[in-house]
Amino acid sequence: MNRINADNLYALLPAVHRLRDADEGEPLRALIAVLAREGAAVEENIEQLLDDLFIETCAPWAAPYIGGVIGYRTLFPVEGLTTGTRAEVANTIAYRRRKGTAAVLEQLARDVTGWPARVVEYFQLVATCQHMNHIRAGHHATPDLHDPLMLEPLGRAFDSVTRSVDVRSITQGAGRKSTGGKHNLPNIGIFLWRLAAQRLSNVPATQIDARRYLFDPLGAPRQLVNRQEAETEIESLAQPINVPGDITRRMLHDDPALWYGRTDAGSLRSLEVFIDNVAIPVTRIEACDLSDDAPGWNHSPHDAIDPSLLADLEGAPAPEVPAPNALLRIDPELGRMAFPEPETREVRVTYHTAFPAPIGGGEYNRASSLATAMSGTPVIAFPSAEHATLQDALDALQPDGGIVEITTNDVFVAPATITAAAATEVGLRAADGARPILRAAAPIEIHGGSDARVSLNGLVVEGAALHIVPDPSGASLGAVSLSHMTLVPGLAFTETGAPQSPGAESLRITATGVELDIARSIAGPMRMLDTTNVRIEDCIIDAASLASLDSAEGLAVSGLAGEGDPAGALTILTSTVIGRILTRSFPLVSDAILFARDPGDGSAPVRALRKQEGCMRFSYVPDGSVTPRRYRCQPQLAIDQAVTAREEETGVPATAAERALIALRIRRWLRPSFTALSASAPAYAQLRQVAPAEIRTGASDGGEMGVYHVLFQPQREANLRIRLEEYLRFGLEAGVFFET
Repeated sequence: MNRINADNLYALLPAVHRLRDADEGEPLRALIAVLAREGAAVEENIEQLLDDLFIETCAPWAAPYIGGVIGYRTLFPVEGLTTGTRAEVANTIAYRRRKGTAAVLEQLARDVTGWPARVVEYFQLVATCQHMNHIRAGHHATPDLHDPLMLEPLGRAFDSVTRSVDVRSITQGAGRKSTGGKHNLPNIGIFLWRLAAQRLSNVPATQIDARRYLFDPLGAPRQLVNRQEAETEIESLAQPINVPGDITRRMLHDDPALWYGRTDAGSLRSLEVFIDNVAIPVTRIEACDLSDDAPGWNHSPHDAIDPSLLADLEGAPAPEVPAPNALLRIDPELGRMAFPEPETREVRVTYHTAFPAPIGGGEYNRASSLATAMSGTPVIAFPSAEHATLQDALDALQPDGGIVEITTNDVFVAPATITAAAATEVGLRAADGARPILRAAAPIEIHGGSDARVSLNGLVVEGAALHIVPDPSGASLGAVSLSHMTLVPGLAFTETGAPQSPGAESLRITATGVELDIARSIAGPMRMLDTTNVRIEDCIIDAASLASLDSAEGLAVSGLAGEGDPAGALTILTSTVIGRILTRSFPLVSDAILFARDPGDGSAPVRALRKQEGCMRFSYVPDGSVTPRRYRCQPQLAIDQAVTAREEETGVPATAAERALIALRIRRWLRPSFTALSASAPAYAQLRQVAPAEIRTGASDGGEMGVYHVLFQPQREANLRIRLEEYLRFGLEAGVFFET
């Protein structure tokens, strides 16, 4: 803490000077305040110089210099990586002391990539003769078919089944769902989890009927995942509890206490169910297959049987019947649970699901995006005793504006209107660490006077769209900001995770001249006037067709009338748009994926009316698009390079037929390949590892195109391979595999 402050320095002056200074309006105190401020800055700098001597407390810029003292080589920078250089430098000496061991390789992979990792030494899983002096009791030539839990992870990180030798190189199948080439004596497998566990705390479960519930408050099926526990020592290898892997029915059945409830220290494991805010103990749950069975679920609990009917013919006493709801059946693979008796009390759950990055509404850290309220700007916390509804809280901000902050993870009735007076700003946001859901039966109208601003942050909107409309006075909003928002594509999810209203718009703008800024958000189709200026950054915009693969043929962004009517000016940065676009202009498109298909009616998949305005760079733009000039965009870049190579090979210019043939061949394979295109899927809009390298590494900085450019995945993988060359023991060969 700084000891230099204005009051302390002023108190050191003789009293006579302080008395005279007070008589003259304290100009000396003002001068002392300036000196104290500069002195405090110098003192803080001196303290930071001491902190910079230690890797744990040094400034980020100093970490490579400390590393240089011990011969640390810097890697590709990865923005936002919580571990990275600092953790690696701190552990470099420990790494080198244990160089070549599996534990060090695993810890190194975690520090360098920031992903949970598991290292497998395949010589232990190769079928060999036992040495009689060192018998390995668990090393069997064939698996035990009586143990389904051991067979469940076949081909993955925790596969313990012995195989015969495979002489193919382990690097050939690296990064893909391939088992070829793994099992050999010199092979090391490094398994990484790219999907991170995202927590949902004390949220209301979705009720199907009196007994059946879904974990997801949005009503979609969810695979529950583990909340990874950190490893405290470098000597150990990761176990299933240390990675954000899927929780299966057999895993939950084998050891419920490993995944359900809380630890002895009181921290949450992976999931927990509450009845009227009282946790159900682990002794009252069981794993079960609750998949669909005609109109109901498999193994769904039946009605309780009258104990008098169970008495035998000799008059034996009736057996004891458990208390109502004494046994809760949970299906972690579908995110379902079923009670044996109708449940009339409130059911809430805490669980973890997986997602690639912190975008959309979520409980992750959003502190940097929350606007700091200026002095005098009211901030109303909701829910509260003063305001019965969210609409009441928003109305209380008038006429001076302010912020309404939702502090709990509940489902709220969405406000009918959000209004901002002229030259004021109105904000509706979730508190950092909260994920409220606004459920609407009708569109939420947003309007305001001239130069007014409306901002929404951290919310999930279900059931209806946002409508930005003109003010009743005739004025239009100046600007609207949407950050970390989820406007559910298709408005809502069905029980199967499909869009409830395929193709329904998530955002409609009928006000003129609106400046719309969308960041780190997920949304369905957008319709707007051609006077609207939109900036989209780190977002997913989805046309949300009934079949997710057909969304590329749907209309993602257009004017109010849809087909044939253009939207306003679109600036798209590091985003993925699934569906066709019709717009007035593209001022800038950079590091983006515009995944659209020609519907076959002659219209372009992506079309800008003003081709002479704007630029598209380092992006995927589908064949047949009408756009401004492009710079290093795929697949056109690959086609141009192939034509140039052909001309250099033949020594003559390529003919039109040759150019057409080259273009046809490249366009067939150079297109994005996604793990999933359904908004309810964990790996939503994530590029597959088998996607073309031109897209996975085609961004302006060598990263991947699209919304997950923010993860810098190619750089992380490259950093790991660089470090493996330094720490891998001579004669060993390592392959990198992605579990998710």
